[in-house]
Amino acid sequence: MYLGFSLTPFGHHPAAWREAAAPQHLGFDALQSQVAKAEEAGFDFVLLSDRLGARPLDDLAPIAAPFEPTTLVAALATKARRIGFLAAAATSQYEPYNLARRFASLDQISGGRTGWVALPASGEFERDQEYLGLVNALWDSWEDDAFIYDKAEGRFFEPDKMHVLNHRGEHFTVRGPLNVNRSPQGKPVIAQLLSGESKALAARHAEIVLLQDPTPESANETAADFVRGLEAAGRRRQDVRILANVVPIVAETSEAAQAASNALRFGEADRASQPLSAARLVGTPAEIARSLQQWLGLGQIDGFTILPPTIAIGHLFFTQVVPELRRLGLIKAAAGVTLRDRLGLVRPVHPAAPLERAS
Repeated sequence: MYLGFSLTPFGHHPAAWREAAAPQHLGFDALQSQVAKAEEAGFDFVLLSDRLGARPLDDLAPIAAPFEPTTLVAALATKARRIGFLAAAATSQYEPYNLARRFASLDQISGGRTGWVALPASGEFERDQEYLGLVNALWDSWEDDAFIYDKAEGRFFEPDKMHVLNHRGEHFTVRGPLNVNRSPQGKPVIAQLLSGESKALAARHAEIVLLQDPTPESANETAADFVRGLEAAGRRRQDVRILANVVPIVAETSEAAQAASNALRFGEADRASQPLSAARLVGTPAEIARSLQQWLGLGQIDGFTILPPTIAIGHLFFTQVVPELRRLGLIKAAAGVTLRDRLGLVRPVHPAAPLERAS
């Protein structure tokens, strides 16, 4: 089972700041403390969704991270040495070259532990298809062994192993190459939040898919439908990890958990302000763990992204639900050092690599 943790200053409930309304919760140290707990608990990545690319108009939402996501990842990655990071960025906010450079830089800083949550522009499939293809191609600007640092011959890199894009498309013109060498994990991982508009794009490009369905049943139906689209696009199911977003409501007794859930119900205005949607699971630590186990048993889901409604419930998940998941054998030590290693994703071979090396 793969696990992600969605990072916010106070929790995903819009009123959570009232429970922990100390200014230090907005600071870097408090956020880094949450990441350290997720890393210690064996989570595979931290999700920084922020506002999913939407600009604040009339409010400063307490569920949004107080720092720009990729800047925050750059700092957190120097503190947390094992866990991965997924940061959201919209295709409408950056030129393809700038975004590719940003995430290539993050992957160098983190040692290959980052991914891009690609937020497509509404109703612009062809533009976004070109955009994601460009970013992927720019990440292949250099072959793995392009930089040779040959002092005797005065050669910094092998010119034949630098690839200039010279792209002229309907929406973008990009020469390249990227001025960042190839990622330790080949390329940063591409993730997408699955929605009606993004399904076709995700089927072609996403390596992590985050489901936002309100129930396990609908999430499994969505996952099955996505797999059909994935295969129609000529891709393999084993090359994608499908994770469901989950809001856990944890307490010592079932009754206390239900009472907490009732107190944390979302109103219509609350739902409108939420950048993420999720299924809600309510119960004791053992009940939550068994629910996740049963969900996995349905066969379509590879893991979960945990959206704690409050910091306190997030702490309960780390300290009480995670031991139950370990007892059930659902959390195991991750092998390797990159995000792809943790998720069991194949490192992409450079398109120019010799066939014997690629095989």
